[in-house]
Amino acid sequence: MAKQKNDNYSNVSTLKKVVVIFGLFTSLFGGMFAAIVAVDNYKNYISPYSFTFLCGGIGLVAGLYVAKLIKPYVILNKIMLSNYYLLTIQFSVGFIGSFMLLGFYFNSAISSQVKCDEFSVVDTEYTKGGYRRTERNTLYVNIDGKIETFLCKRAYWQSINVGQKVNVCIYGSPIGFDNLVLTDDH
Repeated sequence: MAKQKNDNYSNVSTLKKVVVIFGLFTSLFGGMFAAIVAVDNYKNYISPYSFTFLCGGIGLVAGLYVAKLIKPYVILNKIMLSNYYLLTIQFSVGFIGSFMLLGFYFNSAISSQVKCDEFSVVDTEYTKGGYRRTERNTLYVNIDGKIETFLCKRAYWQSINVGQKVNVCIYGSPIGFDNLVLTDDH
């Protein structure tokens, strides 16, 4: 794509308009979808919030940098030029979600299984879903003296009672983001 010359927006081709608009929408909605998939996948990390902020922060910085680099190529009119900060935010959302999902896959690839064993369930909790709130099926499991929280599927949660043993695998990551997996929660 050619770099746009200043104040010469009258001869922007239709193909360029379609490519730029499609790219911006794909970035925004693809990033939101990737973020949802990523958060669902690492719900049983030991430090999920730290992992989210690290990967999301890296994605934000990368998105801002790339948005600055491509600015001369994607500006289609004077309105886009004056409101480019909004497009930068939209573009960065795509990078945030993508980096969160890539971070999950990277962490999974470098993690190794430390231990698989049966551990006791000390409590269960159900939070009913509603408007703007998802249903939560939670198990509290005693793993070597520390109570860990697991989100699981409803069918699995219904089959578990307090005091029952569940099979949990612990995966250690060299970058510090260990995760726990309920092996029977399919």
